Amino acid sequence: ARAKSAVPQANYIQGLAENLPFADGEFDLVHTSVALHEMTPEQLQQIIIGVERVLKPGGIFTFVDLHRPSNWLFWPPLALFMGLFETETAWQLINTDLKDLLTKVGLTVIRQNLYAGGSLQVIQAQKGE
Repeated sequence: ARAKSAVPQANYIQGLAENLPFADGEFDLVHTSVALHEMTPEQLQQIIIGVERVLKPGGIFTFVDLHRPSNWLFWPPLALFMGLFETETAWQLINTDLKDLLTKVGLTVIRQNLYAGGSLQVIQAQKGE
């Protein structure tokens, strides 16, 4: 209701990320921001399968989320943050080979950038033409 009052011209659709309520090949771009770490491994796999399904050929999936730090100095603050505010699913995500998971569903990783000592990642993957 708040979103609709702020942007009344937008279309709002309620659904689950692991069961996207959209037609095949509907989008040029799908983006998530610091959300995948909240999902179980099973949900994560279903989300990525669904994203590949709803992307048009050549479409891009881009996301920002947690990553296993490449700089050891970032481990203590990340572990503290995750211990205080996150659940087991966040730990599962940083131990998941997301590039492999994306590739297995037919997406090609075209870019991965790491930030904050490697503890935050941005991945862009493309659906084949």
